Amino acid sequence: MRSAAARLIGSIALVAALAGCSASGPAARTAGVPALDPDGWTDSVYQKLTDTIAGAAGQGRTVVFDFDNTTQARDISEAVLARVQQTNAVDPTALSPAMYPPFSTAEGTRVAVSQGVSDYYDALLESGGEADSFREYSSLPMPASVFAGRSVADYLREAAAVYDNGSARADLDSGGQSTILDAGRPFIYPQMADLYGNLRRNGYDVWVVSAGIAWGVRWMVQNALNPAIVAKYGAAAAVPPDHVVAVTTLMKDRSTGRLVSDYQLTRGEPDARYLGLDPQRMSELEITGIPDGLTSWRGGKNGAIDNVITRGEVFLVAGDSMGDVEMLGRALNRLVVARLNKPVLAEGFAAEIAKAPEANWMVQPTINSAPAGFVATRCALNERTARTPEVLAAADKSLSALTGTGRLGSFDDC
Repeated sequence: MRSAAARLIGSIALVAALAGCSASGPAARTAGVPALDPDGWTDSVYQKLTDTIAGAAGQGRTVVFDFDNTTQARDISEAVLARVQQTNAVDPTALSPAMYPPFSTAEGTRVAVSQGVSDYYDALLESGGEADSFREYSSLPMPASVFAGRSVADYLREAAAVYDNGSARADLDSGGQSTILDAGRPFIYPQMADLYGNLRRNGYDVWVVSAGIAWGVRWMVQNALNPAIVAKYGAAAAVPPDHVVAVTTLMKDRSTGRLVSDYQLTRGEPDARYLGLDPQRMSELEITGIPDGLTSWRGGKNGAIDNVITRGEVFLVAGDSMGDVEMLGRALNRLVVARLNKPVLAEGFAAEIAKAPEANWMVQPTINSAPAGFVATRCALNERTARTPEVLAAADKSLSALTGTGRLGSFDDC
């Protein structure tokens, strides 16, 4: 087995080799750009990433990241909805039954929004079962639409409270899981912030395409992701706010009475105050219950890429769930943040890899619950899950599916 020190020495040697390549060679790296930190990545994924990035550096190629459970651990929109239920920030009995009708689950349980907005959302999310894998989109605008009649500023206050100054990042060391009701409190994966910054400094056009609520995702980019990027790579590497594409409802501009959309305020009639999340501007924009026309889940992510980013080639896509498979499928280079605590996802990705064996798949094991974080080796997994045998059992099931893909590479070398 390789020791941690041996792995680190190997990673350092790899970085040195890449840095020493000639500027005209395929592995040349942009001069002056800090190297990607190998910590947490499997050696195989790290080498593929650094080679892939170096091979097209400085060409302005398009890179697209999913956000929840790819860029960060956990889901900001679901956590906001959980906080709304926990604090009764929105009175569920006042919500329209026309928009949130009572229904029965497959087991016959009666569900009503008056029982709690987060519980209703979860039941709606699962209502399609295996019969309709696309019905999930029906629930995705709900974390925004329950705020109908309130301002975007109100929504962002909840997002800030959920993030709680990054308090959940302590889960990386504690092995616990910070939660609001049953929703995990989100934090940015340090490896992903590093990857964003490295790509940006190497001349890539980096975007977020998320099925989360755009205002919360943009808030997380501005207040959690970008500070981590800037600390290592400088201000120029920060992700621009107009490079976030996600789910919204239409908004009513209280200052003019007009209905406006996120697309309009980021692209059609760019509003710098809106993009900068200016508190006064956010207070002028009232959330409505009308879903925005732009969808960004499953095939809708490809539509969002086509409509907003490019109809051409996407160089690299990163995702973590079946909601990302369509946009992963349009890129030759595909980074999967494989949640080992979700065997169903591992089985799904194993099937996707089998469909496209020619693609440059990079499978990075991680855990988004507890003990949260990237997992570089099987030995590290065993050590980290020593007190959570149920997580280890789920991880073993996931790894059983992923091993057959041949894409785990160095994960077993420890």
